[in-house]
Amino acid sequence: MKLKAGLLPALFLAAGFCHAGKPEVLPVPPEAAAEIVANDMRYNGAPMRIVQFSTLDADETLKFYREHFVRYAKEGKYAEKSSNRRKMIGAMMQDKRIVNVEMTRKNKAAVHVLVSSLDIFQMEIPEKLAGDIPRMPGSKVVQHLDSRDGAKSNRFVIIQNNQSVESNAMYLREHYLKAGWRRDRDETIQLARHRQLGFSKDNRQLLVDVQKTGQECTVIHNEMTE
Repeated sequence: MKLKAGLLPALFLAAGFCHAGKPEVLPVPPEAAAEIVANDMRYNGAPMRIVQFSTLDADETLKFYREHFVRYAKEGKYAEKSSNRRKMIGAMMQDKRIVNVEMTRKNKAAVHVLVSSLDIFQMEIPEKLAGDIPRMPGSKVVQHLDSRDGAKSNRFVIIQNNQSVESNAMYLREHYLKAGWRRDRDETIQLARHRQLGFSKDNRQLLVDVQKTGQECTVIHNEMTE
């Protein structure tokens, strides 16, 4: 399963915690036909789950989550945020998980709902988790995401530095070719601003996306193993 950055939690809320009765792992309205996006996932080392569904009644769905958080969140508190066609609501639960709900309008009738949970108290430093990922000196690992779906696995790592797109591409190209990977893609999307590299080795496939925004360069490693 290939994961995209847009599937990551959109809202993280800081709060205290305490022990209490454990509600369902991911709250979903009883009438919703929820699809599990990832049941075995770790975000910066912490257990994470994501489900998604669509609804024709956004107001009723929002009411469901407000009532759920009043009942199960730490001190019954939650936070809401709206941006364009998107609404987010989330809270720190009594069992120490953060639960976030992102509602995005698909069309005039339907709303797409993404629900995620994350145990932030188990998070690790992403730099340590990505110790084997090649990167230029001065780079910072921003995010490390692992997921599994049966025999398939996906690793999604975001790295940032102040180097140029071509310097990053050259560095990574040299590393993977020397390590025995086959180059399947080497394409300039936008001159000096965006390049994509693709490599494969045995049952592993890797897509590296390198983009420049201002003075900062973002390198995304997306590795899939079957």
